[in-house]
Order: sequence, then structure tokens, then C-alpha cells
Amino acid sequence: MRIATRRAAALLLVAFLVVPLGSSSAQSAADFRQVPSADWPSVGGNWANQRYSSLDQINASNVKRLKGAWMARLNGSGMDTKYSQQGTPVVRDGMMFMPTGQQDIFALDLKTGNIAWSYISDVDPKSPGGWRNRGVAVADGKVFTIQKDARVLALDEKTGKSIWETQIGTDLGAKSPKYSSNAIIYYDGLLYTGISGGDSGVRGRLTALDAATGKIAWEFFIAPAPGQFGNETWEGDSWQFGGGAGWMHPALDPELNMVYLPTGNAWPDTDGGVRGGDNLFTASIVALDAKTGQYRWHFQEVHHEIWDYDNANSPVLFDVSLNGVMRKALAHTGKTGMTYLLDRTNGEPLIGIEERPVKQDPAQKTSLTQPFPIGDAFVPQCAHDAVPGYAVGCIFDPPAQNPVLLAPGPLGGNDYSPISFNQKTGLLYVGASDINYAFGLAHEKIDPLTGEKTKLDGIGFFLPNGTKRSGNITAIDPTTNKIVWQKPNVWPKGMGSGIMSTAGGLLFSGDPDGNFVAYDANTGDELWRFQTGFGADAPAITYMLNGEQYVAIATGGNVLAYSAPGDAVWAFKLDGNVGSLNAPKAPPTVGAITGVPVVADTVSIGRNWNADLKQANVVNEYAFGPDNISVPVGTSVTWTNQGDVQHTASSDSGLFDSGLLSNGDSFSYTFSSPGTYNYFCTPHPWMLGQVTVK
Repeated sequence: MRIATRRAAALLLVAFLVVPLGSSSAQSAADFRQVPSADWPSVGGNWANQRYSSLDQINASNVKRLKGAWMARLNGSGMDTKYSQQGTPVVRDGMMFMPTGQQDIFALDLKTGNIAWSYISDVDPKSPGGWRNRGVAVADGKVFTIQKDARVLALDEKTGKSIWETQIGTDLGAKSPKYSSNAIIYYDGLLYTGISGGDSGVRGRLTALDAATGKIAWEFFIAPAPGQFGNETWEGDSWQFGGGAGWMHPALDPELNMVYLPTGNAWPDTDGGVRGGDNLFTASIVALDAKTGQYRWHFQEVHHEIWDYDNANSPVLFDVSLNGVMRKALAHTGKTGMTYLLDRTNGEPLIGIEERPVKQDPAQKTSLTQPFPIGDAFVPQCAHDAVPGYAVGCIFDPPAQNPVLLAPGPLGGNDYSPISFNQKTGLLYVGASDINYAFGLAHEKIDPLTGEKTKLDGIGFFLPNGTKRSGNITAIDPTTNKIVWQKPNVWPKGMGSGIMSTAGGLLFSGDPDGNFVAYDANTGDELWRFQTGFGADAPAITYMLNGEQYVAIATGGNVLAYSAPGDAVWAFKLDGNVGSLNAPKAPPTVGAITGVPVVADTVSIGRNWNADLKQANVVNEYAFGPDNISVPVGTSVTWTNQGDVQHTASSDSGLFDSGLLSNGDSFSYTFSSPGTYNYFCTPHPWMLGQVTVK
């Protein structure tokens, strides 16, 4: 065992004093360093992404009086099942600015929710990637957004009319599987955003643009080119297709002039044999000069990543005092279920992070060690409550030819749900998912200019039928990295609404069953809940208007949570007069086939089964219709992709695998033996199907 040999650090086993972040200097019109109060001016609340408000009019003693002040409907935007509402409202200049998964942007009146203007997106329905938009930036009289197809737009703040448009990633070609899902951050005349698609071989990057003109100022590539620091950690030319998606927005420290970027996994996802080395700067926190994009430091949380343990969440910044000396801290919580606490001036661990030996697979060229922060993991580190028929393993065990159950899974730990640092309690609040996943080998080859996969074999990772999907909310003391309290939750809290905390001693978080819930920040006890009628999977905010505190959340469902789609934005205040809605159908809490058995020999991908009409005619990009069929021995079953994106029909056991199917493509397999055959979609492993052969 050695102490962070890849990033030297002292083990600091002493108490910290948590103090507010940032100076008290006068702020400019678009200075978001302070804790929000009247407004919520940036997606993370402030540049530090603390998601904490100093408002306390709504508090633990009166939160039970909270009711709807208004509910806005966004003209049906995002109502289709392929869209996810993961957007955070931004409140500035007396208005609320709200994106939808359909890529539309709305400006709402803060008091009534009435739509002041809307921008209707023209993104190609067949463009690659997931349909989500996590938030806009508002500054200099403009609303800035990045569309799914990686176009950055500047809209007039008062009218929504387009001012300029810039396509990023033009070097990748028009048919590249690039897309974008992150929010935009504004700082001192620059915009920061990035490109996703790393799961399809796209070389990720952070892009800075001039907010006045849209001109690209600089780009930092996650996989360095030859001659650049870090390229030596890539075998051969594997860096060219190395992945490293920018899933979420960065944090920013204006005093240090640094921007802190969380980076995605390397590609191919579960095939490390073609990309030997640590694969910098994937699965890392990277600090850059905010003005020039020059590298300052990095900390890699997972070396040679082959489990989809990418950094899908934004880091959080705050300051601490160590023996009377101020230390500038950065916290990041990972899919690994661990909390990484770093000195944000240089990337050194504050508490201590040990490099521990892990299981090896020479064929996968696995790293000899992995970083383990000293302190408490917030989810189990080994598979548990396992479904029968699988070998069971622990974090960082290599994927195997015969799939092995590991935990956390690729949707486990803290995925993209934002965390909160509360300046009053001094605690970090984390939503987490506890889900076993099956990990098998998969080999892929792709042309990043066309998006065409020329080879696909193996299984990759998937959610086995019957697997429990649950989670927790955890309070962590950042001075010790120890759990203060933890409350189990029926829902996987690491891939949804996240946590917003206030000086009123409250935490707010939405659930996929439509409930919006308030918790006591000191104990985790539930204090209030409200049924919104749609999947409440987006981050919450709070603001003050005319002397009244409001709490707001968009409710539009989430593909990964199987929750009900919607087009609503809710605002709440004490003694509001808008009541709750009927509850939507609750998502499953286990990985399960939801349909009743249907006698059929054809399956439509991208469609739900309509039991009344006995047709697969209900559009759902991420579904098999029907998902549960019964056939006699000797039947040839045919799958046809009617969706807009590529899918597969891949047997859990590896018995059959369609390979990638584009729209209109079909695949058939003849079942010669009786039994139950489970299958899934390789790119979207939460899509499950079953064939029963009698």
C-alpha cells in the first residue's frame, strides 16, 4: 500500500474549519462567486457549484406549509418518452430561464410562471446522443445554450431571438457521433462548454468561446496529442479515439483564475486491451487556466478506466482552515461511491488518497493500482443481494468473458446528480445509487468521422433482470471524509435531481415517482413531500421575489429513471394555493421486464407495445415492443429498429447479438431449445427484453 504515489500528498489527520468561499470584493453584473440569495444566477448556484442558498424564510419549522405558487406548462416541449428533463432553472433579471430535453428554451415570469418568450429548437430528430439540456447561462443581455448537436447559441435575453450561433467540433465531421449534454458557464466574457460522444470514440474537449461573438477562444482536448503532456499514457494512436466526454459543466475560481473540468471515461468503454496506459486525462479532474486553457494540474480518479466510472458530476469548491492556514478545497463524488477531496491550487489530496493494488487482467492491460480516498465510501463497494446465475465481484475487478456482477455499476455511486455544500452546516450532501451491474467484455471499432461501428462483439455491461435499483442520501464531513448520516432511499438518487440545500436547514430533492421532497439538513429526516404529477428528476433551486422565498423544480421525467415525461415547471412558497396532481405511474425499483407475455415473433425497437390494439405503435426510443414474448421451439424471432438511434438486441448469455441496428435494420434468430432468454440493448443497457420458448 502506498500513499498517492501518482499525486504526492501528506496525510492530514486533523480537524478543519469550514468557511465560505470567495472574497467580499464588489461584484460585477455577471459575477457569480457569492452564494445565491435573491436570484439563482448560474446552474450550480455560483461558480463554485455549491448549490446552497443563504435564504432561510422557508425552514425546518415551517416547510410543511409549502404549497404550489404556480405551475407552468411548456407547450408540450419534452413530452415524448425519448426526452429527459435534467435542466436547472436559472433566475436572473426578474426572469426564469428554462431548457427542455427537446432543446427548447423558455423565459418565464417569476411570479406567475407565464411564458414571456420561447426559442424552438431545430435540432435534427435523428442526431446522435441523449436528449437532454442541463442548463443555460445568462449574462451581458444574452441567454447562452448549447444544443444537443453541439451548436452554441446566443439568444436575446428579452426576446429569445438568435444573436449568434457557433458549431463546435467541426473537425470531427458532420456525421460524427458528437453531441453535447452539459450546461454552459459564463465567466468574464467567456463561455465554457464541451462535447460528449466519448462513449462512441469522440475525443472529448472543453471549449471556451467569446460570449460577444461566439468565436472559439481555445480548446483543451482530454486525450493529449503527441508532444503534449499526457500523451505518453496512451498506447500507439489510441488517443485519437480516446473518449473523455464532457458530461457536466466545470467549476471556476476567479481568484485563482482556474476552471475545473470533470472528464468522462476512455474509449472503448470496457476494452482496455487496445489502449494501454493510464489514459490521461480521462476519469479525472483537470484544472486549467480560465483565460488561456493552459494545463495547471490534474488528479485522475480511475486509472485506465474500463468500468464506465467516468466523472459525470461537477466538482464543488469551498475553503477550509487547517491549523489556522487557509486551504482551498475541491470535492468531487464519483460513480465509484467515493469522495475525492483535493487542494484546488495544486490537486494534492487534503485528507489522503491511497494507491491500492487491484485485481489484474493482462489482456485488459489493467492498472496495477487504483486511488482509494481515506474515509467512508457512500455506497457498497462489492455486489450484494445478487440475482442468481452470476459470479460476484467488487469495485475494479476486471470485466470477464462470462459477465460478473460488480458494484458500484456504471449508473451507481454519484453519477450526474449534483451535490451540495452547505456553508451553515459545513457538510457535503450527496445523492447516491446502489445498483449491481453485470460486466462482460466488449470489443468495438468505430470511424469517428461517420459514426459507423465496423465491429461489435461481446456483451459489455448491462442491468440483469431482477436487480434491485435503490440509493441513499448521505451527509459527509469534508474535514474527515466520514459519513455524518445516511438515509436509504427507494430510488437511485445518484442519477436524478440531486441536492439543493439552504440556510433554513433544508435539503430539497425530486424523485422519479413525481414527489418533490424536503429533508432536515441536520438529520436527513423527511419533513415534506408534494406530488408534481411528472417525473421530478431535475435539480431544484430557490429564489426571493417581493419578500417571499420560492423553491422551483422542472418536472419532465428521465429516460434512465423510467419516469413519466412532462413539460411542467413548479414554483412553491409558504401558503401557496396550487395543490398537488395525481401521481404518475411509478418506475420499477428492480431491473425488470414490465410487459405481460405476448405471443409474437417480431419485436419493434423504439416502440412500446399497445396491449389494446395489439401493436407496437407507441413511440419510445428506449423500448422493445413487446418486451416480453412467448414462442414455440423452432421459431425465428425478428427484431426491427424503428427508432432514431442505433440499438442492439443482445442476449445476456451471449447466445445471440444483432450488432448495431440503424433505423430500418432487422435481425433474426431461431430458438431451437425451450427456456427463458433475456436480452438487452448494448448502447442502452437499461433496455430489457425477454423471449420465453416453449
